[in-house]
Amino acid sequence: MIKIIRILFFLSTACFVFAQNTEEFKRLMDSYKKIKSEQEANDMVKGMELDEGIVDGPVRLLVEPGDITDYYLEKMNFIRKDLSKLNRLIFLSDSTQPITQFGYNYFSYRDTIQFIDNANMPSNYILGYGDEIIISVWGQAEQHVRKTLDRDGTIFVENVGLLYLGGKTLSQAKTYALNRFSKVYATLNSKPQLTFLELSIGKIKNINISVAGHVQFPGNYVVNPSISVSNILILSGGINETGTLRNIFIQRNGSLVDTLDLYPLITGLGFIKESQIIDGDIIVVPPRGETIAVTGEVINPAYFEIKSNENIDNILKYSGLVNIRSDIGIILARSQSKNLYVPKSDYQKITLLHGDSLIVPISYSMTELISVSVSNRSIVEIPWVKDLSFSQIIKILQVKKNNIQSVELIRRNINNKQEIVPFDPINSINFKFVPSDHLSIHLSEVFIPTKSVIVKGEVNSPGTYPLIENKESLRSVLERAGGLQITSDMNSVLIKRDTLTFGSNTGDLILTPGDTIIANPHIGTVKVEGEVHYPGNFEWRKDILAKNYISLAGGLTAYADKKHIIYITPYGEAKKIKSNSRISILPGGTIRISEMPITKQNILPDRFQQISSLVTSVVSIAILANTTAK
Repeated sequence: MIKIIRILFFLSTACFVFAQNTEEFKRLMDSYKKIKSEQEANDMVKGMELDEGIVDGPVRLLVEPGDITDYYLEKMNFIRKDLSKLNRLIFLSDSTQPITQFGYNYFSYRDTIQFIDNANMPSNYILGYGDEIIISVWGQAEQHVRKTLDRDGTIFVENVGLLYLGGKTLSQAKTYALNRFSKVYATLNSKPQLTFLELSIGKIKNINISVAGHVQFPGNYVVNPSISVSNILILSGGINETGTLRNIFIQRNGSLVDTLDLYPLITGLGFIKESQIIDGDIIVVPPRGETIAVTGEVINPAYFEIKSNENIDNILKYSGLVNIRSDIGIILARSQSKNLYVPKSDYQKITLLHGDSLIVPISYSMTELISVSVSNRSIVEIPWVKDLSFSQIIKILQVKKNNIQSVELIRRNINNKQEIVPFDPINSINFKFVPSDHLSIHLSEVFIPTKSVIVKGEVNSPGTYPLIENKESLRSVLERAGGLQITSDMNSVLIKRDTLTFGSNTGDLILTPGDTIIANPHIGTVKVEGEVHYPGNFEWRKDILAKNYISLAGGLTAYADKKHIIYITPYGEAKKIKSNSRISILPGGTIRISEMPITKQNILPDRFQQISSLVTSVVSIAILANTTAK
């Protein structure tokens, strides 16, 4: 590397002495840049070698642009192969949607429900420790008592004594309290009765229950005794798909007191009777029992759990039979036996077995139609009905009878081939249409959509104007728009068409639908740009010519190309002019002077400038050589 730098230094010295043009200097600078870039790359590689032991750190890679292109091309080839495999798998996939276990979504997103804890208690509610008792006496005697049952189930009432209410139902407690209070207030049993007594329950004690089995969150729960078993199951997160929905146990003191079937609750069919839970009860959800599949024309195609000796009729009700009054039977598919057609009359006679599949046939009914096409409109299909008349058809299609020129009727013959049938739209009162008929209605009017242009800017009435006969000039549309205001003229009008912008000095330009006409105000200036000493905007005056504007801009520079001076009118027309042109310039116009090509400039750099550049390059090379040596 040091040898190369020394050779480069020698060459630079030689160039400094013998250089006659800038070509040698350019080659020197190119060589310097190349060596500098190689040195930076070597430093980068050395830094990567020093950090080789660092595994998790970022790694800088030098990648050629071509390598990136090759990578993405290879990636696209892999994607094409994967798509090809997926397309082949589509033909092997089943179009029938898979079914799921029925009823378990009843518990979805239900674990945040707040349950009311102040519900009225039934008359068979059993009082216990923590319940608040309210006794009211009114009439000839009055007394109000609000007490909470102690652990032994008693309360003490002044003048009456100790009342044993624990373990009694509300109705039993009321009878018991009436007997005890009657010994103090005789008018409670007098005839007519002069004193009255009412016993009610205030705050209710919470009870402890347990939930076990196939639920989301089994465990102990402190709940209000008014809550139902189904709500407790919701509190526990719901039943897992492995648990039963039809045979839930309620255990009390080591014995089974009740079972619960949730299907009537989930489907809203039938009645569900839930036992009142008490402190210490255990709700057990056993594993799911035997199941069958129900598919076809039902609201809820799914796997249904069946109970012992359950028939087809019950399960079809739970599945939501669409056409419940239909006399069409179903298909019973049973493993290790032939499929069986079951008429509706036998639904209650056949007991279902685990693994059975009920298939409810889907009824297909084709709608009988006739098709109608009106001139250039799309074909319309109309349901066929008996005695459908031609007047009804055109009324449906909103076609005026006076606008009909001719009608052609195409009908299928007995060989199912189409043929033209004579049809007179005037004398068609008794004509009978049949399904699959096709009417072609030809109208005498021809509707041609109106095409328009938009006019904006310095006009008296801007807006949207339809083109007359779809062919109109710029001047004509401007006249319809009230003419140009005094702040604008034809040279300041521009037309925008798609991505193009242009004008018309005469106004005879034929417009195209969708054009936007913009009448700009007088600019009042002329722009001179390019190779002049002071480019910019200059005040427009009628007596100033093109050469004068170039002079105002300081004249042409040494790099100006006198053969390429362009004058651009405000409406987009460009023309070549000379530097001494006496052409008049319109307000808003632009004079553009191009730069002379570099090959024709032939301007040698100043000797001092060349020496300064060479010295700078030599110093930079020396610094680079010193850095490399270190």
